[in-house]
Amino acid sequence: MNISRRQFICKAAAAGVMASGIGYLSFANGKSAWLVSACTDNKGQHYVAACDLNGTLISKIKLPARGHDAIALAHKPGRAIIFARRPGKFALEVDFIRGEVIAEINAAEHSHFYGHGVYHRQTNTLLTSENYYKSGEGQIVVRDAGNYQELARYSSGGVGPHQIALMPDGETLVMANGGIETHPDFPRKKLNLDSMLPNLAYMSLKSGEILDSYALENKQLSIRHLAVSKQGKVIAGLQYQGAKTDFVPLAIAHQGETSLQFLSAEESLWRQMNQYTASVCIDERQQLAAISCPRADLITYWSLIDNTFLKKEKLADGAGLTHINQLYASSGKGQIKTPLINNDSQHSTNIIHHNLRWDNHLTFIEN
Repeated sequence: MNISRRQFICKAAAAGVMASGIGYLSFANGKSAWLVSACTDNKGQHYVAACDLNGTLISKIKLPARGHDAIALAHKPGRAIIFARRPGKFALEVDFIRGEVIAEINAAEHSHFYGHGVYHRQTNTLLTSENYYKSGEGQIVVRDAGNYQELARYSSGGVGPHQIALMPDGETLVMANGGIETHPDFPRKKLNLDSMLPNLAYMSLKSGEILDSYALENKQLSIRHLAVSKQGKVIAGLQYQGAKTDFVPLAIAHQGETSLQFLSAEESLWRQMNQYTASVCIDERQQLAAISCPRADLITYWSLIDNTFLKKEKLADGAGLTHINQLYASSGKGQIKTPLINNDSQHSTNIIHHNLRWDNHLTFIEN
């Protein structure tokens, strides 16, 4: 019965794409892609949903609270793990083909998730960024991806580890330690803004050892979201916790330098970005990084070659970004689209789900 349901959904999705003639991507193994994001409906109910590359809704699954990021499970087509928004304590494995929750992963006592994780295919492990709030220490927790039993727990080298990513060697984890202490008893409250110490850190997955750590001079620039190029260049977006009148750059790069490098742009652009970035995504083909700024209704584009600003594009409350064969973006206004930067693309998508507000992140899964 599950097989016939899967065939039905996949055929229906494919038929919808073929009818419009746009937005379909097949992988070498014959599978296609779905876009996945947390979302909230007009009644305030929280879900994680999958859409085809036209933006047509395939399946949505109810969540106990607001979700944040989702990651694909490469060994399980049609499935993803959705993480609670911090300081939430749940993560769920969901199956969009069957439209149901498969497994629940709970943070240990005195811990909460930070909304992000990584699936390590070579070791079949799930890595999550967490806060051990009893001591305020940021931690990376390693779990068996088969049964989600905890295998190891390492220091992240800072406070408030947010997004994490694998480096190209497959043996090193890069971590955006945002520097902000949180606690589930005080939802969304930032407890240490006067003493925060954000950093970008690298950890050996074999030993759990912190290999390197880099801090910014301005300690109120919280390092939050990041992406890594195939060449090992890290691009990270920042969120400023200081005075609203301060001028601050909001994006950094790092690729073996002795310090973090700010991306280069005019002061007017940094001010326009409104001290806040959301998703970071890399387009290897165009050699650029995309950084969303939902409070400014902007997506900004930056050169991977020399760290300079390239262009910007308006997208109201645009936050989620992912890349398959081109960039895709989502917004808190219910929109899913292919940004205009895909100027030589053969496919375009632009659809609005009027009853859904997409959350800050967008990913894709095989199905």
